[in-house]
Amino acid sequence: MNHLELIRRQAEQVFGNKAKADVWLNHPKTAFDGSTPLEFAQTEAGYELVKAELERVIHGYVC
Repeated sequence: MNHLELIRRQAEQVFGNKAKADVWLNHPKTAFDGSTPLEFAQTEAGYELVKAELERVIHGYVC
């Protein structure tokens, strides 16, 4: 499984469904220098940062 598939799965778990996950994954975020999480997660380093951001969401931090 590649990084983007893993991020999609984690986002679906965090947000509860595919539609909400897709909204989050496809909208630019300041945390990712204006890129979408999917764009940012295309590298190993970016993947780790997006994964960490999803962990913050789980714990109540807004992004």
